Amino acid sequence: MAGSATRAVLALLLAFVLLATGCAAIPTSGPVGVISAADGDAEAVEPVFDPQGPAPGASPERILLDFITAGTGAGEGYSVARQFLTTSLQDTWQPEERIVLFRSDPRVEKREAEGVYQIQLETTGTIDARGVRSNTTVPSTETLGVRMVQVDGEWRIDEIPDGIMIAQSSARDLLISHSLYFYSSNYRYWVPDARWFVRRTGVTARIVAAMLGGPVTYLQGSVTSAFPEGVKLARDSVPITSGKASVDLTAEVLDNATDLALQQMNQQLSANLVGLNDVTSVEMTSGQPIQLGDAAPDLVVPELTPDVGGEQVAISGNQLVRVRNGSVIEIEGLPSVSSFDPREPATSVSGSAYSFLDEDRTKLFVTAPGSEVREIADGESLTQPSFDPDNWVWTSRRVDGTTEVLAIPPGGSKDNAVVLAAGWLGDRRVKDLRVSRDGSRALIVTDRGETGELLLTGITRSAQGAPQTLTTPLSLPVAVAVDTAKWAGQSTIVASPVSADAEVEPTVLQLSGEQETMAPLVGVLGISAGSDAEDTFYAQTAETLFSRLGTSWVDENLDVLDPAFPG
Repeated sequence: MAGSATRAVLALLLAFVLLATGCAAIPTSGPVGVISAADGDAEAVEPVFDPQGPAPGASPERILLDFITAGTGAGEGYSVARQFLTTSLQDTWQPEERIVLFRSDPRVEKREAEGVYQIQLETTGTIDARGVRSNTTVPSTETLGVRMVQVDGEWRIDEIPDGIMIAQSSARDLLISHSLYFYSSNYRYWVPDARWFVRRTGVTARIVAAMLGGPVTYLQGSVTSAFPEGVKLARDSVPITSGKASVDLTAEVLDNATDLALQQMNQQLSANLVGLNDVTSVEMTSGQPIQLGDAAPDLVVPELTPDVGGEQVAISGNQLVRVRNGSVIEIEGLPSVSSFDPREPATSVSGSAYSFLDEDRTKLFVTAPGSEVREIADGESLTQPSFDPDNWVWTSRRVDGTTEVLAIPPGGSKDNAVVLAAGWLGDRRVKDLRVSRDGSRALIVTDRGETGELLLTGITRSAQGAPQTLTTPLSLPVAVAVDTAKWAGQSTIVASPVSADAEVEPTVLQLSGEQETMAPLVGVLGISAGSDAEDTFYAQTAETLFSRLGTSWVDENLDVLDPAFPG
């Protein structure tokens, strides 16, 4: 993301450089989102929607600071910001190649070389050209090298890295978050891919272009797009007339395209655009309207938000029970499991199968109404089982100082358990593992030494749907230590430390990067969540079960252990 010219004196300055002292490195991956400015932040920079061009006679320092402000004006292709650049740089500068979000006032420093300056920023995150945001849990610093020259007696920027700089206090006004949607590998579910875009004319086209460019790295191989590789927008706009978005695509979209493929493309475009900028329908064109043909019999309408209901499985009286509407209910036809000292239960979405661990977390069992109890896995430090949509049972275990992730097929046993390839786990110890309700992702809490990590990884599968690998994960920075995390819908995660006697503050995280801290509870032993984090978020203590009400908690007066929603 360097500028167009390179010179020896700027070899180090023109790269994006982190200050070596007193700062943490910006990660290469992380959630997208906006960090709000603190209330009463005296140094918050207000957004400027109609920035001014360079003032006559302005110093180099003033030019650079005003250039940062001018970057908030996206109108007419950032025409005002380009006025601060030399003519040659105006033609090559790419403002949305990289967006740096910063807090406090930027600092400009002159270097020894003539015309060379540095912009120093206290950063909270970056957004790349694809709209993928990387956050840090604590502010970091970054230094940008700049070369200034005089043009007709006025200072102008001759070299600067591509991109703009936006104050975090302005981010909510200047940026929008939008989830792209891709198909799960079996086309049954929509899988969200959270991105951020500058709020400006043409943002609809940018969203379509990002979707055509494919999913974020951690989802590659675990989701699919209906659009063939190489298809692009034929023009840099998506006209919207009477609610209909007309998406003009390059001719590759029609190469060997069946009616089913075209209908899947149109369906994916609709999932991404309907509801955005008053879009109510989508039309695909390639020079002229594309005919979709009669509805293909194999066309599946994917689920956007899989519903897991309002019922949980839990342990009460050393038996598996259901928890529903504030009551504990016996599971009819289920064999007694008391002799196994059950803990950490799980159930399939259909409620047709149950799984649990023994008290030592060394054996994994499955059962069902009218069936016996079967042991399907064993090992050290087994994690709470998780059912995917096809009723594979997932867990992890420690083997010779490393971690294995296992998936056991429906009706399976130790003999046909799949050990997923996940070399990136290394020496990490998995504390919690939950498969998403679309079956395309896994939420993993790991512990490496004394450092906890919240990770999001994609699940690749064979053509027959068997799990194969876990992709290189996305790190989700959280401000507090995390011992457990659960899905609360497709784009929401709840996470929490666990302590028998300390005060704990559970957190709600959006994949867009926003976080909400709940009221503290003493002695949180676990959490559970259903299809959302508003009405189906629970915290368990040694004495009772609490449900969420706003940002506070309501005592359900239920003495149960390890409640868990389906999945």
